[in-house]
Amino acid sequence: MKHFSIWLLWAVLCTTLFSANNTLKSIEIKHHELNLHFSAWLDSSDIHHMTLENPHRQVIDIKNARLSNRKIASGLSAKGVRSFRVAQYKRDTVRIVIETESSYRCRGYQPMALRTLYRIPLPKNGTSRSEMKTYPKKVKKVPAKRVRRAPEVAEKAPPIREDIEEEPSVFSSFLTLGSSGPRRSYTIVVDAGHGGHDSGAIGAKRYYEKRLVLKIAKRVERQLKKRGFRVKMTRSADRFVKLRHRTHFANQKKADIFVSIHANAVANRRRFGKAYGVETYFLQLTRSAKAQRIAAKENSVVLDKNDHLSKNVILKSVLSGPKIELSHKLAIDVQKQILKHLRQKYKGVRNGGVKPAPFWVLVGAQMPSILVEVGYITNPIERRRLYNPDYQERIAKGIADGVSNYLTLREKEFN
Repeated sequence: MKHFSIWLLWAVLCTTLFSANNTLKSIEIKHHELNLHFSAWLDSSDIHHMTLENPHRQVIDIKNARLSNRKIASGLSAKGVRSFRVAQYKRDTVRIVIETESSYRCRGYQPMALRTLYRIPLPKNGTSRSEMKTYPKKVKKVPAKRVRRAPEVAEKAPPIREDIEEEPSVFSSFLTLGSSGPRRSYTIVVDAGHGGHDSGAIGAKRYYEKRLVLKIAKRVERQLKKRGFRVKMTRSADRFVKLRHRTHFANQKKADIFVSIHANAVANRRRFGKAYGVETYFLQLTRSAKAQRIAAKENSVVLDKNDHLSKNVILKSVLSGPKIELSHKLAIDVQKQILKHLRQKYKGVRNGGVKPAPFWVLVGAQMPSILVEVGYITNPIERRRLYNPDYQERIAKGIADGVSNYLTLREKEFN
């Protein structure tokens, strides 16, 4: 009976210590290691570690845990580490991402005496910047006589920059993979918005949305084919395609991804110079007035009088669609990659974010589907960029890379 009581007490204690109420209280860098301090004991089976490349990242998922605050990783820095990112990936899962300048073997561990502590080694040559300040610089003695030679010019490391200024979601910190691409062969349907008698948005004379998005869609087609994808276009010329035919075409081709390309606009002339930026949408109901307004604009020019899609059909598609979460993740990958490619050359590219909206052009798609608003055709500066072939090519590369990264990650999740 005595032994049973001891066992029962131990079981209760373990249940309490390993509960989902475990909190990540603080993070610090000490002795070239990232030290995670928790409020309760950690169960090693709740810790999942994976390594991703290009860029090099160590990703650690800790289940049954929550963050004490969202800014817990602010101020952390170490030599050889580009960034530390910590987020509440799921309701009961904390994710830590360590992006490094080069690949290295990383194995986290728990000290036996401190089960509430988890340590993650950093690159061997890594020293936290706060520690580096305490060491005086060594001055080499220069010999009296030496042979003259041309001065050596040190190579400057490229500045470290964030690809996205405003993260549209928690997922955005973790969804970029390497350029190796997915292993399987996939079919991508690229939809150039509007066409024919439907010009779409008009930004001054001769600047029609239907022509712009077709040019970009063709570039996206070429970029995707370079990466080994099968690509189908809903239209390859200036012709009108009815709404129901766009998604029906994608379903017929058994597409794995559906990407619809559009250009944004505002009606108020006073806002022509203020509204700009890249935005990516996925199909879902939203309370955002701006998202509803943009969707209403696109819906009004895409639908014709013969379309009889009722609100009930849309609600059923939006609320019961199993692809909502996958479409959200796809949108994040594509948005991030577009911004990355554009910001490599162009300044002031605004991140409009990843947003849900009831776009009718996405209704009925049986695969992850997104709508990309590549920019505002009514903004003079952004309009000039949008009609620049180099700018269009960078958008196309971003969309292609985003699709590739998304599919590669999906493969890793299911393997």
